[in-house]
Amino acid sequence: MALFYFIRHGESEWNAENRLCGRTDVPLSDAGRRQAARLAERLRALPPDTIYTSPLRRALATAEIIAAGTGLTPRVDERIGEVNYGAWEGRTFAEIMAHDGDAYRAWDADPAAVSPPGGESGGQALARIVLFLEELGARHTGQREYIIVVCHKTVCRLAVCHVLGLPASEYRRRLSMENAALNIIAPSESGWRLVLLNDTSHLTPIHAEAASMNGTF
Repeated sequence: MALFYFIRHGESEWNAENRLCGRTDVPLSDAGRRQAARLAERLRALPPDTIYTSPLRRALATAEIIAAGTGLTPRVDERIGEVNYGAWEGRTFAEIMAHDGDAYRAWDADPAAVSPPGGESGGQALARIVLFLEELGARHTGQREYIIVVCHKTVCRLAVCHVLGLPASEYRRRLSMENAALNIIAPSESGWRLVLLNDTSHLTPIHAEAASMNGTF
Protein backbone atom coordinates (compact mmCIF):
# COMPACT_ATOMS: atom_id res chain seq x y z
CA MET A 1 0.00 0.00 0.00
CA ALA A 2 1.29 3.45 -0.91
CA LEU A 3 1.66 6.26 1.60
CA PHE A 4 1.28 9.83 0.38
CA TYR A 5 3.26 12.54 2.17
CA PHE A 6 1.59 15.91 1.61
CA ILE A 7 3.99 18.69 2.59
CA ARG A 8 3.61 22.42 2.91
CA HIS A 9 6.68 24.22 1.53
CA GLY A 10 9.21 25.90 3.81
CA GLU A 11 8.78 29.50 4.88
CA SER A 12 8.66 32.02 2.03
CA GLU A 13 9.76 35.63 2.28
CA TRP A 14 6.11 36.72 2.41
CA ASN A 15 5.21 34.07 4.98
CA ALA A 16 7.78 35.71 7.25
CA GLU A 17 5.84 39.00 6.86
CA ASN A 18 2.39 37.36 7.23
CA ARG A 19 1.45 38.31 3.66
CA LEU A 20 -0.79 36.22 1.43
CA CYS A 21 1.32 34.56 -1.25
CA GLY A 22 -1.27 32.73 -3.32
CA ARG A 23 -0.16 32.38 -6.93
CA THR A 24 2.54 35.05 -6.59
CA ASP A 25 5.88 33.30 -7.14
CA VAL A 26 7.61 34.22 -3.88
CA PRO A 27 10.93 32.45 -3.09
CA LEU A 28 11.85 30.62 0.10
CA SER A 29 13.42 32.63 2.89
CA ASP A 30 16.71 31.50 4.43
CA ALA A 31 14.69 30.00 7.29
CA GLY A 32 12.52 28.20 4.75
CA ARG A 33 15.55 26.57 3.16
CA ARG A 34 16.72 25.39 6.58
CA GLN A 35 13.25 23.97 7.25
CA ALA A 36 13.29 22.14 3.93
CA ALA A 37 16.71 20.68 4.74
CA ARG A 38 15.44 19.35 8.08
CA LEU A 39 12.46 17.82 6.32
CA ALA A 40 14.73 16.23 3.72
CA GLU A 41 16.80 14.60 6.47
CA ARG A 42 13.65 13.05 7.91
CA LEU A 43 12.33 11.78 4.57
CA ARG A 44 15.58 10.22 3.32
CA ALA A 45 14.99 7.34 5.71
CA LEU A 46 12.03 6.20 3.57
CA PRO A 47 13.40 6.72 0.82
CA PRO A 48 10.78 8.37 -1.44
CA ASP A 49 9.79 6.73 -4.73
CA THR A 50 8.22 9.73 -6.49
CA ILE A 51 8.10 13.47 -5.77
CA TYR A 52 5.34 15.75 -7.06
CA THR A 53 5.44 19.51 -6.65
CA SER A 54 3.51 22.68 -7.29
CA PRO A 55 5.16 24.83 -9.99
CA LEU A 56 5.60 27.79 -7.63
CA ARG A 57 9.22 28.47 -6.60
CA ARG A 58 8.72 28.07 -2.86
CA ALA A 59 7.30 24.58 -3.37
CA LEU A 60 9.66 23.60 -6.19
CA ALA A 61 12.72 24.67 -4.16
CA THR A 62 11.47 22.64 -1.18
CA ALA A 63 10.94 19.63 -3.46
CA GLU A 64 14.41 19.99 -4.97
CA ILE A 65 16.01 20.06 -1.50
CA ILE A 66 14.09 16.89 -0.60
CA ALA A 67 15.08 15.27 -3.92
CA ALA A 68 18.81 16.04 -3.57
CA GLY A 69 20.75 12.80 -3.30
CA THR A 70 17.74 10.58 -4.11
CA GLY A 71 18.20 10.51 -7.90
CA LEU A 72 14.61 11.73 -8.31
CA THR A 73 13.44 14.70 -10.35
CA PRO A 74 10.33 16.42 -8.92
CA ARG A 75 7.30 16.15 -11.21
CA VAL A 76 5.48 19.49 -11.55
CA ASP A 77 1.68 19.48 -11.42
CA GLU A 78 -0.32 22.71 -11.83
CA ARG A 79 -3.30 21.28 -9.92
CA ILE A 80 -1.49 21.55 -6.59
CA GLY A 81 -0.55 25.20 -6.99
CA GLU A 82 -1.80 27.47 -4.22
CA VAL A 83 -5.20 29.14 -4.25
CA ASN A 84 -5.30 32.39 -6.23
CA TYR A 85 -6.01 35.26 -3.81
CA GLY A 86 -6.40 37.82 -6.60
CA ALA A 87 -6.23 41.44 -5.42
CA TRP A 88 -5.31 40.36 -1.90
CA GLU A 89 -1.95 38.80 -2.77
CA GLY A 90 0.94 40.50 -1.07
CA ARG A 91 -1.28 42.00 1.64
CA THR A 92 -1.57 41.16 5.32
CA PHE A 93 -5.00 40.34 6.76
CA ALA A 94 -4.93 43.66 8.61
CA GLU A 95 -4.41 45.50 5.31
CA ILE A 96 -7.21 43.54 3.64
CA MET A 97 -9.60 44.31 6.50
CA ALA A 98 -8.73 48.01 6.31
CA HIS A 99 -9.29 48.35 2.56
CA ASP A 100 -11.75 45.57 1.67
CA GLY A 101 -13.55 44.71 4.91
CA ASP A 102 -16.94 43.64 3.51
CA ALA A 103 -15.41 41.29 0.93
CA TYR A 104 -13.06 39.87 3.56
CA ARG A 105 -15.91 39.15 6.00
CA ALA A 106 -17.93 37.40 3.29
CA TRP A 107 -14.93 35.27 2.32
CA ASP A 108 -14.05 34.51 5.93
CA ALA A 109 -17.60 33.28 6.59
CA ASP A 110 -17.44 30.77 3.70
CA PRO A 111 -14.06 30.59 1.91
CA ALA A 112 -15.22 27.55 -0.05
CA ALA A 113 -17.99 29.45 -1.83
CA VAL A 114 -16.63 33.02 -1.89
CA SER A 115 -13.50 34.07 -3.75
CA PRO A 116 -11.28 37.10 -3.11
CA PRO A 117 -11.69 39.85 -5.74
CA GLY A 118 -10.19 38.49 -8.95
CA GLY A 119 -9.23 35.26 -7.21
CA GLU A 120 -10.32 31.67 -6.65
CA SER A 121 -12.69 30.16 -4.10
CA GLY A 122 -11.75 27.19 -1.96
CA GLY A 123 -14.38 25.13 -3.79
CA GLN A 124 -12.80 25.90 -7.15
CA ALA A 125 -9.38 24.92 -5.81
CA LEU A 126 -10.77 21.75 -4.23
CA ALA A 127 -12.11 20.56 -7.59
CA ARG A 128 -8.63 20.46 -9.11
CA ILE A 129 -7.09 19.03 -5.92
CA VAL A 130 -9.61 16.15 -5.90
CA LEU A 131 -8.79 15.36 -9.54
CA PHE A 132 -5.11 15.20 -8.58
CA LEU A 133 -5.87 12.93 -5.60
CA GLU A 134 -7.97 10.57 -7.71
CA GLU A 135 -5.27 10.31 -10.35
CA LEU A 136 -2.61 9.85 -7.67
CA GLY A 137 -4.53 7.01 -6.03
CA ALA A 138 -5.10 5.28 -9.36
CA ARG A 139 -1.47 5.62 -10.45
CA HIS A 140 0.14 4.37 -7.22
CA THR A 141 -1.79 1.30 -6.18
CA GLY A 142 -1.11 -2.25 -5.10
CA GLN A 143 2.47 -1.79 -3.95
CA ARG A 144 4.45 -0.26 -1.08
CA GLU A 145 5.53 3.19 -2.22
CA TYR A 146 6.36 6.49 -0.53
CA ILE A 147 5.02 9.39 -2.56
CA ILE A 148 5.99 12.99 -1.73
CA VAL A 149 3.66 15.86 -2.68
CA VAL A 150 5.05 19.35 -2.02
CA CYS A 151 2.36 22.00 -2.13
CA HIS A 152 0.82 24.79 -0.05
CA LYS A 153 -1.06 25.68 3.13
CA THR A 154 -4.53 25.88 1.63
CA VAL A 155 -3.96 22.95 -0.73
CA CYS A 156 -2.95 20.74 2.21
CA ARG A 157 -5.93 21.85 4.31
CA LEU A 158 -8.43 21.31 1.50
CA ALA A 159 -6.96 17.88 0.78
CA VAL A 160 -7.32 16.93 4.45
CA CYS A 161 -10.94 18.16 4.45
CA HIS A 162 -11.62 15.90 1.49
CA VAL A 163 -9.94 12.92 3.15
CA LEU A 164 -11.88 13.41 6.41
CA GLY A 165 -15.19 14.29 4.78
CA LEU A 166 -15.21 17.76 6.35
CA PRO A 167 -17.02 20.61 4.58
CA ALA A 168 -14.51 22.62 2.57
CA SER A 169 -15.91 25.77 4.20
CA GLU A 170 -14.26 24.64 7.46
CA TYR A 171 -10.70 24.43 6.22
CA ARG A 172 -9.59 27.75 7.75
CA ARG A 173 -11.44 27.34 11.06
CA ARG A 174 -10.70 23.68 11.77
CA LEU A 175 -7.19 23.01 10.44
CA SER A 176 -3.74 24.45 11.08
CA MET A 177 -0.88 23.94 8.65
CA GLU A 178 2.63 25.20 9.47
CA ASN A 179 5.52 25.77 7.08
CA ALA A 180 7.32 22.51 6.23
CA ALA A 181 4.54 20.55 7.95
CA LEU A 182 4.14 16.87 7.11
CA ASN A 183 0.77 15.19 6.51
CA ILE A 184 0.35 11.54 5.56
CA ILE A 185 -2.68 9.99 3.88
CA ALA A 186 -3.24 6.46 2.66
CA PRO A 187 -5.84 4.69 0.51
CA SER A 188 -8.62 2.88 2.34
CA GLU A 189 -11.67 0.85 1.36
CA SER A 190 -13.81 3.98 1.71
CA GLY A 191 -11.41 6.22 -0.20
CA TRP A 192 -8.68 7.75 1.98
CA ARG A 193 -7.62 7.81 5.61
CA LEU A 194 -5.53 10.36 7.49
CA VAL A 195 -2.38 8.96 9.10
CA LEU A 196 -0.59 12.15 10.26
CA LEU A 197 -1.56 15.83 10.40
CA ASN A 198 0.55 19.02 10.52
CA ASP A 199 3.63 17.36 12.02
CA THR A 200 6.67 19.64 12.41
CA SER A 201 8.67 17.56 14.88
CA HIS A 202 11.61 17.59 12.43
CA LEU A 203 11.89 21.37 12.98
CA THR A 204 12.34 21.18 16.77
CA PRO A 205 16.16 21.60 16.62
CA ILE A 206 15.67 24.83 14.64
CA HIS A 207 13.19 26.17 17.17
CA ALA A 208 15.41 25.23 20.10
CA GLU A 209 18.44 26.89 18.49
CA ALA A 210 16.50 30.10 17.84
CA ALA A 211 15.19 30.19 21.41
CA SER A 212 18.68 29.63 22.79
CA MET A 213 20.07 32.52 20.75
CA ASN A 214 17.33 34.76 22.13
CA GLY A 215 18.01 33.62 25.68
CA THR A 216 14.48 32.21 26.10
CA PHE A 217 12.73 28.87 25.79
